[in-house]
Amino acid sequence: MPTLEECSDVYAVLKTKKAEINSGMSAAVAERRGLEKAIAADTSREVRPAIAELLGDAPSGKALSRKRVAELKQLEGDLEAAQRIVDQRISDAHTEASRAACAAVRPEFANRVVAMVEAMKVLDAAHQSFEDLCRDLEAEDIRYGTLGQMKPFFLGDAKDGSGRIANYLKEAREAGYAI
Repeated sequence: MPTLEECSDVYAVLKTKKAEINSGMSAAVAERRGLEKAIAADTSREVRPAIAELLGDAPSGKALSRKRVAELKQLEGDLEAAQRIVDQRISDAHTEASRAACAAVRPEFANRVVAMVEAMKVLDAAHQSFEDLCRDLEAEDIRYGTLGQMKPFFLGDAKDGSGRIANYLKEAREAGYAI
């Protein structure tokens, strides 16, 4: 069974890009959360980097962490926007990839439809034969309920051509399968 990625290079590239974006998002979120925990746990006094520079001091670790948190939040927003765009592109590429996959499996699909049709024709003949027997029993006023309720009502009427088997065969013909 071919995958959509195997059937469409465009689709495969987009799925890879989505995985990269998801990985980047996970890393950014994990880093941001770690920094936020560290900031919350840090009890030192905070001096903004611009003030520290005026004082001739190095910026505090807490201030640098806050700056990095802001950068990560911006990155997360950018990654979310990129993810929405890639998701739309994947959606657009999905139809073409599905068509290519369907073209690849069409011969096997047709073989299996034909196999089901052949089995249904055998079932239809058995169903009609069973219905004939039941009608013969009813014509002789034989109460055959003691044999068990074995009528396959789910198949519909065997004689009028509107049963489920007849409908399936009609749909298969209309879909172009050689039955």
